[in-house]
Amino acid sequence: MSNNKGFNIANLAIGIISVSIGVATLALAVKAGWIPVMFGKNDRFSCELRPDTAKGGEVWTVMYRNEKRKQPWLKMVTTLGGNWTPSERCQEIARKLELYREDGLIKLTYRTDPATPSQDVICAYTKESGDECPLLITLKPGTNSYETLREMTAALAGGDGVYQSSNGASTDTLSPTSPEVNLGSLLAEEDRK
Repeated sequence: MSNNKGFNIANLAIGIISVSIGVATLALAVKAGWIPVMFGKNDRFSCELRPDTAKGGEVWTVMYRNEKRKQPWLKMVTTLGGNWTPSERCQEIARKLELYREDGLIKLTYRTDPATPSQDVICAYTKESGDECPLLITLKPGTNSYETLREMTAALAGGDGVYQSSNGASTDTLSPTSPEVNLGSLLAEEDRK
């Protein structure tokens, strides 16, 4: 009986040490700016720290994985409102986009928001939402909504500002007179259904 008891204490000690090492490793990763997030194996949206070719350095970026590759979609820009870190904001936007994708994501645009009258929001139309445009992110007060949407979605556009579809063809260009980013041709075929 004493052998069995000693074996259980040894297993317990090993388990406690393993958990302690795991927690310490996670704490170091979070301190270094890496936020681990659990994504389902079928999720298409995730976040990565990517080089910022426009401003230098790195920027948290929402990534989209289609049937061929993973590509950058939305950069976390400084005009986004709230008290979120860029990595937290990126994770939340990726989570929302995943839900909107499941509802038939169609396009991104901006609008005023009655809940925050001094702030515009960027929103996402879906097949399920109809004429409603569910909130994706609230912008800082006084922000130029068009410029923020343009800067956020710059990763979707080629050097000429024309959005490239998943098969390389050009699609609509964002402009002040057409402040929408149509996402249909940018999504994987199964996400367009």
